Amino acid sequence: MIELIRADQYTKMLWKNGAGFTLEIARSQGEADFDWRISMADVTTSGPFSLFPNKQRIISVLDGQGIVLHVDELPAKTLNQGDIFAFHGESQVQSELVNGAVRDLNLIYNPAKFHARFQWLNDAAEQAFISSADLIFIFNQGSETQVNVDDHSVQIAAHETLKIEKKSGVTSINFPKKQLKSCYVIELIQR
Repeated sequence: MIELIRADQYTKMLWKNGAGFTLEIARSQGEADFDWRISMADVTTSGPFSLFPNKQRIISVLDGQGIVLHVDELPAKTLNQGDIFAFHGESQVQSELVNGAVRDLNLIYNPAKFHARFQWLNDAAEQAFISSADLIFIFNQGSETQVNVDDHSVQIAAHETLKIEKKSGVTSINFPKKQLKSCYVIELIQR
């Protein structure tokens, strides 16, 4: 199953700590809690991150001059555009903006139920890969991009997300054109 999720379909919601808003791109079904969620957030002030006990988090900076994360007692981690960083959802995280607001892309998931892979494709070359993931999301950060999924061809506009759900076997993903692309690929595999 292939579904194109347009940017105007994302759900705006208040952060758990009330300090800002997130645009929820997609999430697992569930009443109060979720097993996974993909979202974007505009971070406009330095401050603490929300806690997500029993979850794993992966974050990347989409736009802006960067953010410094202080996670538990670990050394500070500076994230610039395209950098990817993973940490535990129950970690105490304090953020500092480098020079103004940033927009980030987040994956929060239950590691007892899913394995995750999160990568950034930022290249002009033709690219192809095969995945056995149960769910694949391609978030397009750049200009319109063509993606071939098995025998289907899809155009993904800026800030749109392609959701691919595979019941069995493998999925072939191909970016056939030699054009500059900036896409995040998130794969979720059920344990």
